[in-house]
Amino acid sequence: MEVRKAGAAVLDAARAMGQDLLTLRTALVDRAGDRAEAVQPHLATLGGYFPKLEELVATWDWMLCDETQHPLPVARWVERHAGSGGGDDFLVCAAPISGGPRLRELLWNKVGAAVLTSATLRACGRFAMFLEEAGLQGYAALEPLALASPFDYGRRAVLHIPGVRADPRDAAAHGQEIVRRLPALLARQRGSLVLFASARQMREVQAALPDELKACVLMQGECSRRELLERHRARIDAGERSVLFGLASLAEGVDLPGEYCTHVICAKLPFSVPDNPLEETRREWIEAQGRSAFLERSVPEVGIRLAQATGRLLRTDDDHGTVTVLDPRLGRTHWGRMLLRGLPPFRIVIGDRPLDAPGLAEAA
Repeated sequence: MEVRKAGAAVLDAARAMGQDLLTLRTALVDRAGDRAEAVQPHLATLGGYFPKLEELVATWDWMLCDETQHPLPVARWVERHAGSGGGDDFLVCAAPISGGPRLRELLWNKVGAAVLTSATLRACGRFAMFLEEAGLQGYAALEPLALASPFDYGRRAVLHIPGVRADPRDAAAHGQEIVRRLPALLARQRGSLVLFASARQMREVQAALPDELKACVLMQGECSRRELLERHRARIDAGERSVLFGLASLAEGVDLPGEYCTHVICAKLPFSVPDNPLEETRREWIEAQGRSAFLERSVPEVGIRLAQATGRLLRTDDDHGTVTVLDPRLGRTHWGRMLLRGLPPFRIVIGDRPLDAPGLAEAA
């Protein structure tokens, strides 16, 4: 109650200050007359305060709002920061868990027609999460359309899920198995991209590799992304072997056609920990309705990241190669099969025998 009372006072004061600043700005313009340049520095100074006041008003509007009047819950939290004077500063934050309702109000209810395109609008083969986040559910004229890729994935690419024994949730054991498997997986590759979900695991795996393979590795963090890719391409152009070790930022927006990348290895399915109040509030709301936040949020988010990562393999009609996922959950769990439905139509191979050997287990 005390917080609400104090917040209401802050909100009233911020609104009053906004009106005072508007009055002051109008008075300055009126007094300047034909000499606008004389008050320009003062107007510029005033202009810097308006966005801050608008943010303050919006924050306390959401902080004090009646959630029964809104379709989605509001996340509210206070952050503690080190103050410039040596004490603590506290930042009050509040926001709805989704911008969908706002988009409906400002955009979708007003446009005559709109086309939205992206390679990652779908998660696990479904548009559901995107439509919910964008506020597009329920429109009768909505027409989701998924177009097939022009690439011949069935003939030119394999998705390989080896029989990894270590549980990926056991970082130490899983990292050791990755170290054991990488030399054989990379033995016949000139250009490869190995993607990690953890910077710590990436560094530990790189440090434990045999010296011959370690010399071929270019690891993210050792230089800028641009320089890293340039060094990788230069090695391949010179007929050398090169292996890129990277994190999420190398799983999207990276173009390595042809021999620059014939093997993409995902060390682990890219789950993220919901460590921000907005996402935590969203998941609590889903669970409170008897639904599964894991299946509705975590798995689709991984599906999008995995689709981006596997998309590094085929960049032109002539490209070919293999995607290897060193996370057995992709082939063994029901939600892993959900992820597979959202990937391109690779030839899927499960098992540890060579990829060109007959009798491999395959899954559609």
